[in-house]
Order: sequence, then C-alpha cells, then structure tokens
Amino acid sequence: MKIVFLIILVSFSFDCFAQIPTEQYKTEISNLKTEATIDAYWKKLHDLDQVTYMQDTEDPIAGDSISLANMIRTALLFETYSPKIYKPNNIVPILNFSHNYNGTSLLAFWPIILDCKLIGGAIDSFGGQFPAYQLEGLSLTFYGYSLFNQDEKYPELFKKINIESADLVSTNLIKVFEHEKQLRQLEVIESLGKWTNKSFKDREDKGFFEFVKMNDDNIYVKRRHRLQKLILLSSEKGISTYKIEHEPFGWTYKLTNGNLSLVDDLNNILITYNSHK
Repeated sequence: MKIVFLIILVSFSFDCFAQIPTEQYKTEISNLKTEATIDAYWKKLHDLDQVTYMQDTEDPIAGDSISLANMIRTALLFETYSPKIYKPNNIVPILNFSHNYNGTSLLAFWPIILDCKLIGGAIDSFGGQFPAYQLEGLSLTFYGYSLFNQDEKYPELFKKINIESADLVSTNLIKVFEHEKQLRQLEVIESLGKWTNKSFKDREDKGFFEFVKMNDDNIYVKRRHRLQKLILLSSEKGISTYKIEHEPFGWTYKLTNGNLSLVDDLNNILITYNSHK
C-alpha cells in the first residue's frame, strides 16, 4: 500500500512544487459526467489525502503542497457542481481540513466546511459533535493550543470565525499556495526566543517553536518549517504583545523578558511557556 502512495506522490510532486495546475484540474472535474466517475474522483482525493498524512513526517513541505492541491480540487468540485456534489457519508472535505497544517488554508477552506454542515451527515459527528473537530484543528494550527474538553468555548469561538471574500475558495487557496512559496525563500536572520511546545496548560509536548526575524524584516512564529507572520500590537512597560496574522480567535502572545504566554481575547492566560534549551 505504501508503494502505491509513493507512486501517487511522485506523479503529483512537480505540480505541487512548481505551480498548481488549476486549469488541468478544472478540465478533469468538468469531464466527470456520471455519479460513478465523480465517486471515483472523490476516492482518488481520499487516497491522496492519506499520502499527505504520511508525508507530514517524511517530507512535511511536500505534504503541505499536496494538501493544498487536494483542497483546491475539492473546492473546484463544489464550485463546478454546487455543494450538492457532497454526499453525507463523504469524509474527504473533513480530512482535507484536518490534515492541513496551514492556518490561512484552513480559513480559506472554511466555506466548504460550512457547505458540508448544511448538508449534514459525517461532518456532524466526525471527531466529535460539530464544530469540535474543526475548532480543534484551527486552534492547534494557529496557536498550538488544544481545545479538548472545552466544549463551553465552542459557540463563542465559532462565531468569531469571520470569512469575508469576494473570491472563490479555489482562488483563495491558490493565493495561499503562492504566498507559501514566497515564504520558503526567506532566511532566518536571528531567533528572538525558543519555547517548548505546550498544547495543554499543565503538560509539555515534544519539540519547540520560536520567534524568528526573517530577511524580509518581519517577525514570525516558526513551528518546524512553517512560518506565521506576527504583528506587534503594543510594546510598553517591558511587555510586547503580538498577534498572528489572520488568526481567528483574537488571541495574542505576550512576551516579557523572554517569558511568553498565550492570552485569550478576555486577557485570560491560556498557556505559559517554558524556554527550550
């Protein structure tokens, strides 16, 4: 089975690293004339999703690129045939979302998730009652913070997700892809601090994240190879407050003499991080 996945990966790798072949995808999808061919295409996307999931440990940059291409195909299916293309037992859009680790991709894809919710089915219970699974994905991807067993927060956090765009989902995903290609060209100038990962208040995880200054003179959160731009909101009395660009919940980082905390929109401390040695 792994050999089959790797063959699929090789066949798509050039497209993913060089340019998303959107017109080719549109032609493929417009040629799906029967329910059987559409179902087969969904199966192809499901298999490709599993390659993405595997590649996050073997080659995460390739995994990210394949994941974005997969999301674009799903979006094009919805845009070509309307949301009615989605059947209640179809988990591919859910997997597209949960197996992608780029925050702006998740926000760009959010209208597809809402279309799936309107139709119902697997999305209502996959990974817990909607929107638990999706909010967990957003929170972990943007902040590295888990919402597990915090059901009381879901309604308010769900309302905070405000997606306003005149463009199609596929168009916005292509913009994300192009932006990620640009980020990969940047180089680290200096590390401004490194902290041990911590998705729960009382438990550290493996690995670390850091604040880095890149050669475009901007500061980013760097988790593994992934960069998220930081916006400085204030700097006074020795406390610097940053927000991640495009973050959905209004949460911020507070940095004081090397000590870092994640703070919610009501100024409650969610996580206090330990410096990573």
